[in-house]
Amino acid sequence: MQYIVYDLEMTNRLSEIIEIGAIRMVEVDGELKILDTFQSFVQPKMDKLNTRITNLTGITKKDLISAPVYTEAIENFRSWIGVEEYYLCSWGPEDKWALITDSTFHKANTDWIINHNDLQFHFSILHDSEKGFRYGLSRALQAMELVYEGSKHRALDDAINTAKILIKIYQKVKFVKNPTSFLESKLFEPEKLVYKTKSEVNESPFASLSKLFN
Repeated sequence: MQYIVYDLEMTNRLSEIIEIGAIRMVEVDGELKILDTFQSFVQPKMDKLNTRITNLTGITKKDLISAPVYTEAIENFRSWIGVEEYYLCSWGPEDKWALITDSTFHKANTDWIINHNDLQFHFSILHDSEKGFRYGLSRALQAMELVYEGSKHRALDDAINTAKILIKIYQKVKFVKNPTSFLESKLFEPEKLVYKTKSEVNESPFASLSKLFN
């Protein structure tokens, strides 16, 4: 079984995917080991890169102008994942939603978006007794006495740091298998997720997007 820990960066207005980063891990002697990585920029078609996202991520128009379009980038990602069985793992539910919505818009297959596990949910259940609250990635790293490596809000670096957390909690996580149809049915169910940091509590960033689609 492969464990594909991935992260996406997106545009501001329509949350269109502009970068994919991922880590491939397998279990060796009861522990997860990193085998290799994947990174690709994605040229947006519906939305434009604005200054806010450039300032947040460091991604520029130059990075995206010659990048593959979504259908090509996602096919490259799928080819990298390969044919062996896998779990898809992300920090929070937003990346799953972005994969499904972008794939639907671009008429790309979604049958590979399976066995999705929300590591943020698993971590928060293990480390926070306050029902309904979730850890941000930085706060989770601090709780595990881990240091963020790389640049924040870059897909591969966020995936690497998420993988570091998964390695620590791996033995305590019960991974689930689910088909794309199950994920799609959950796509726009009302979400009551709240993101908690040391200084503030925020609503899920996809709450307004789900209302828009509904």
